Amino acid sequence: MVYKSKFPSFDEPKTGIIQFIFSNKNKTPEDKPLLIDALDNRSITYAQLKDFVLRFGAGLQDVCNFKTDDVLALYAPNQYNYSIPLLGSLVANGATTTANPNYNLEELSYQLEVTKAKVLICHEENVKTALAAAARVGIQLKNIFIFGNKVVEGIQPFETALIRARKAFPDDLTHQQAKEKVAYLCFSSGTTGKSKGVMTTHANITSNTVQYTSLDDAFIDKNVDRMIGVLPLFHIFGLTAILHTALYWGLPVYILPRFDLVKFCETVQNHKVSFAPLVPPIYLLLAKHDLISKYDLSSLRIGISGAAPLSADLGRAVKARLPHFIIKQGYGLTETSPSAIVEPTDRTIDGSTGVLLANMLAKIVDDEGNEVAQGERGELWLKGPNIMKGYINNPEATAECIDSEGYFHTGDVALVDKDEHFYIVDRIKELIKYKGFQVPPAELEGILLTSPIIADCAVIGIYDSSQATELPRAYVTLKGNVQPSDDVAKQIMKFVADQVTPYKQIRSVRFIDVIPKSPAGKILRRVLRDAALEEEKNEVNKPRL
Repeated sequence: MVYKSKFPSFDEPKTGIIQFIFSNKNKTPEDKPLLIDALDNRSITYAQLKDFVLRFGAGLQDVCNFKTDDVLALYAPNQYNYSIPLLGSLVANGATTTANPNYNLEELSYQLEVTKAKVLICHEENVKTALAAAARVGIQLKNIFIFGNKVVEGIQPFETALIRARKAFPDDLTHQQAKEKVAYLCFSSGTTGKSKGVMTTHANITSNTVQYTSLDDAFIDKNVDRMIGVLPLFHIFGLTAILHTALYWGLPVYILPRFDLVKFCETVQNHKVSFAPLVPPIYLLLAKHDLISKYDLSSLRIGISGAAPLSADLGRAVKARLPHFIIKQGYGLTETSPSAIVEPTDRTIDGSTGVLLANMLAKIVDDEGNEVAQGERGELWLKGPNIMKGYINNPEATAECIDSEGYFHTGDVALVDKDEHFYIVDRIKELIKYKGFQVPPAELEGILLTSPIIADCAVIGIYDSSQATELPRAYVTLKGNVQPSDDVAKQIMKFVADQVTPYKQIRSVRFIDVIPKSPAGKILRRVLRDAALEEEKNEVNKPRL
């Protein structure tokens, strides 16, 4: 059967993101601080943000000769003023691509090259990598800027170089143009190795913002509630669920550059934060870390968990410790902008990822694409105004996951109960989810196979309940003259670590005589997962003195 959202349909916004955000539907006071640095209390009001964004857009045009459909790349950790360049490029009728601030030279260069970025804004923490990548792909030095208020490595702060007197104003888009015009290019890892640039349109973002906020409007007090921004803003979860949601609702958001448990607790306690989009590893700390009892976290009312599954047991453990805290899951992908399924605040079910958001359709299908009976497992297909336009410069990959009816094939296995609550129970795709980040096994396997001591290999994710996340594990067949040992395992992990960003690192190594493969040569990862489960069972049942 085709599942249709039970929420009332809404008229999709028919403007671009800038007009949508600054239409001020929720009557946010102009002088209300909305974007706040949680470390030093610097802030930007609603009126200041609009002013800065319009002037930044003009600066792009005047200083960088930024034209319609040009791309600005953001390569920085969370900053309270991250929204200025993010939205400013849209004012100049271009698009923004957000890059992981920990990307190495190869990873950043790839994203800049695929998106053909014209302007790059970095941070003093990664300016050297930014300069090297820009030189490699041909970004002019005059088009590179930095966060902060000082010149670093000869690079000017964007606030002084680009925010000038003139204001630009974005083109007015028709509804059809809003559905076609790309606003953001976040990257989503594929199972074939290289990550893919997701073309998220103006209409994708405006519709998804309404889809989510309409679900929780009744539970939010826009005069009292406050949000914490600790998730990475380059990621679609942080980008949409924090920045766009907070700006649309008019909620102050306290932004931390990265997750630190002490700073997180201090921010919640000192600023009475009530709304917290988080990921399972953070919920695990809330459930178990001794530090939690030293802080007053009683202001927390609503928590959203996304980016990876939250087990029913972990959800219950957090609520046992923080009984005032309603924790609900959401499901989505970069390709769905991201929210597609979210638990209603007044009807949370432990282990459920929620119900379909408004204006959405879903199917659960078998391997042949046939719809399965309600309650049976199958691949989840989704359709709605939040489904991406496609992958940039990759029509083949787009055609593989969006069918002729407009359904996006998620690669995740789900089931639907009698009340149409969805449960994500498995994953067809082989991606490893490490603390909310996607790690493609094929990319790590490609690196491992360049090692002179490795004959063959396979990488899978092993779930670690102590960290509430999957950990990348390499199964390795060594060349004949190399003997397995702990030192060799460490050598292999370092070999990979030297070439990837931290979240992609191999966390354990197992030596194996032959990598199991099908007759066609495909790695049989299920065989390796079964071996890992058997190893874990034997370890648990090992006699102890």
